[in-house]
Amino acid sequence: MGQLGATGRVGPHGSRTRRTAFALAAGALLVALVGPTPAIASLKQDMARFSDCPLSDPTVTECVYSTTSSGEFVIGKSQVPINKTITIQGGLNPPKIVPALDGNTLSRTPLVIPGGLIGIELLGNFTEVTATAELAGPAELGTTVVLPLKLKLDNPLLGGGCYLGSNSEPVALNLTYATTNPPPPNKPISGKALLTTRDNGAIVSIAGTLVDNSFSAPGANGCTLLPFIGDFAVDLKEGLPSAAGHNTAIMTGTTEEANAQVARAVAPLPDFGRCEKAQGISEGGKTVYHGGYLDSTCTTGSGEMAGKFEWASGPGPNRRFSGTSGKLTLETPAGAQVLCSAGSNAGEYTGPKTERLSLKLTGCAIGPKGKGASCQTSSASPGEIDSAPLLGTLDFIKENESPEVPVVGLDLRPQSGANVAVFECGGATVSVSGSVILPISAVEKMTSTLKLAGLAVAGHQQPEAFEVGPSDTLTSTRSGGGSEQAGLTLKSSSVGEEPIEVKAEI
Repeated sequence: MGQLGATGRVGPHGSRTRRTAFALAAGALLVALVGPTPAIASLKQDMARFSDCPLSDPTVTECVYSTTSSGEFVIGKSQVPINKTITIQGGLNPPKIVPALDGNTLSRTPLVIPGGLIGIELLGNFTEVTATAELAGPAELGTTVVLPLKLKLDNPLLGGGCYLGSNSEPVALNLTYATTNPPPPNKPISGKALLTTRDNGAIVSIAGTLVDNSFSAPGANGCTLLPFIGDFAVDLKEGLPSAAGHNTAIMTGTTEEANAQVARAVAPLPDFGRCEKAQGISEGGKTVYHGGYLDSTCTTGSGEMAGKFEWASGPGPNRRFSGTSGKLTLETPAGAQVLCSAGSNAGEYTGPKTERLSLKLTGCAIGPKGKGASCQTSSASPGEIDSAPLLGTLDFIKENESPEVPVVGLDLRPQSGANVAVFECGGATVSVSGSVILPISAVEKMTSTLKLAGLAVAGHQQPEAFEVGPSDTLTSTRSGGGSEQAGLTLKSSSVGEEPIEVKAEI
């Protein structure tokens, strides 16, 4: 695309993938491409904006996300400023742009045409006309960005099917960062671009201006709600059809491209899984391997896919675990404490990001330093509290960049209902609801033993939320009293039937 051309990138296992500097502009009478996006701290967060990239399509090599909030589009007699953010997203199978998963490859954002229906501004919306760009065919990325568009005009007098352009006769944009070569009376204009990378080249950012002033614009069609407001009236007002050399698109902003191979690898992280030995294949009298990793923890990638190990997401057939915990403290900011002297856990890994488990606590009491009234679940022995069946879900507390080790947590919440546990203490009923995030270890290591360590300070959980996500905390409610936030302090370990790994990096 003009001076940007193709570049190279290293994929998650070190393989080089074809890069094309994709700068999607959008807008016709209204669209544009990109507006700068804020820097984000981690690869997982950076990849989140590409959530509608069609990663399940194996032909997609890149993911694209573009937003624009400035520029202008001149067609015929109308000059439409771009003053609302327009988004373009999807995948890239060069030269084709693959539609976004949610169908909103080009956001439908109406822009106001100055002058309205009769060329003057009046109070109210009777004369206001908005134009919304829609894709009129497949978009492509080659030496230019090709966007076939049709522009929907909206006003009560124009009906619901008034368009400039159509699928068969679109406004055909060929946008470039370079210099145009238009027919007269238009003169050449130039775009500009600044390319930067981050996340070790996994994401390319292109900030600049795309231009095209060589396209023609067809006339209106379908504008026939009232006899005196028809295609001819719209064409007359807008100066349509408009020949090449009389129209201009200028769109300034930023486009981001992400390597699809990296996005596929990052999307599921963190996850439970296994680093397994790859199957050997006899070639030329030798046993060779084509695994993606060189080591038995699947942390060192094999760029040539010649490693002896491969990552298998999710637990194996032997997925049950059990374990013990030491002292547990449940406290509120007001100082109320339930102390338990010990506990046990049992459950199973249920998927790449989830596990089911239950807790049994012993030696539980409420009061200063646990010397108060005994606490127990209904029908249990004094001092014994059983939790409800719980669901644990993995996510990042902090996704550190290499070589630092990421911090991963397990979010524990009831499988059903609101209560984590309900028990009695000295004749009062205490219910604990909500969820709690507990840091988990070890990470990036195949092991049969995983540990959880929760910490509360003055009733506030540390942490109270994942790196990306809402607050996730516990609430303690006592009969005859109010509800308070609660925090949990404990150390727990569990031993699985077979080794498993919490994978947090590609």
